[in-house]
Amino acid sequence: MFEKKVIKEIENKVKGTGKGKAKVKDSFSIVKMILIPFLVTIILVAGLFLVVRKLGQRNVLLKNVVMASADIREGVYITPEEVDSYFKEVKVDGSAVSENAYASLEDLKKKGFYTGIPLKNGQIMYEGSIKVSDKRLDKYKSGYETTSFSVANFDKGINGQVREGAIIDIYAVDPATDELTLFVENVYVAAAFDSSGAKIETDEGVAVSYTVYVKPYEVEDMNKAINYGEIHIYKR
Repeated sequence: MFEKKVIKEIENKVKGTGKGKAKVKDSFSIVKMILIPFLVTIILVAGLFLVVRKLGQRNVLLKNVVMASADIREGVYITPEEVDSYFKEVKVDGSAVSENAYASLEDLKKKGFYTGIPLKNGQIMYEGSIKVSDKRLDKYKSGYETTSFSVANFDKGINGQVREGAIIDIYAVDPATDELTLFVENVYVAAAFDSSGAKIETDEGVAVSYTVYVKPYEVEDMNKAINYGEIHIYKR
């Protein structure tokens, strides 16, 4: 009898212990079900916050600038109406751009201007990239005519390489005095051509003829120089 009673008590204790473990296990499962989604939510919110913050910082760092949308030679006169044809607005990393960069096309549309330097497609426009006046080129603002001529004696007829955009003075030998005489000055070169008649757009090649801008009052003197032949041109 005594042995049976002891065994029964032991069995009851074992059964009680099992129920306790089950209760603990159930409680842990409930906590896990609540805690894990909560932690996942916190992680997602924190991650979203960091992404938004980085995007906000990125937007602060981006800066609106004006870029050339094509290669533009030095000395080109651009009217306000032509600005959209030569330039575009883009956003770039502001830390890589100095404060004197143009930020809007409207800044360039206030008045006509000249390109102060040769510009490459994609080059950022700075205040020093343009100039609003040029005493040699201002005469062409109100219009001009074009004419062409060749240089017969190339070795003696040109000082330096002459390409599109160059400013030149035109001389020829006046038969009345047999002296080299200045006929037209501050002439804008619109195009240079090689001996086959192909337009030269790089530093390579030898130019033997040119198309230039002249004002109406210069046409007569220009034609005289052409008729006299043996034109000499001097690059400014």
